[in-house]
Amino acid sequence: MAPVPFTDREMQRAWRTNLEASMHSSRSNAHRLLLFYSIECGLKAVLMKRQSINCTNLCHEIREAQHNINKLLDYLSAGQLLKLPVQLQMDSIKIRGNEIERKLDAGKINQVWRYGGYFVHSDNRSSTLNTTEDDSIENKLMRISEWIKQELNA
Repeated sequence: MAPVPFTDREMQRAWRTNLEASMHSSRSNAHRLLLFYSIECGLKAVLMKRQSINCTNLCHEIREAQHNINKLLDYLSAGQLLKLPVQLQMDSIKIRGNEIERKLDAGKINQVWRYGGYFVHSDNRSSTLNTTEDDSIENKLMRISEWIKQELNA
C-alpha cells in the first residue's frame, strides 16, 4: 500500500505541533514518540524545501528512508554530529527457553517507544531502572529539532 501523500506545509505543521505536544507531556515513551515523529516530519519538510518539492509522494528519499532519522540526515548532508547511534539495544528476552537479543537500528526507535520498551547501554546494563540511553536519544532529537528550525527559517 502506498503512503498517504502530504504537502510541504502539512509536514512543517506536523513538525511544529508534534514538537509542541511532546514538550507538554510528562517524560515518558509517549512524549518521546511524539518527539520522534516531529523530527521525522521536520527532516522530511527540510528535504522537500531543499528539493523544491511540495508533496511527499514526489520525493524518492522520503519513501526510501521511511522512519529512519539517520537516513534522512544523510540525504540532507547534516553531518555525523546530529546522527543517532547506528545500533541500539534492548534487554534480551526469552521465548521458549531461547534467549533472543534485540539489536536494532535508528529506523526502529519509534517501535520501541510505541510498545513501551527501553534501550540499554551497549555494556548490557539492565533497562528496568535506567532510562539514560532513552534520555540520550531524546536529547539528540532535541538538537536535531534546533537544526530543523534553522533550516526551515533559512
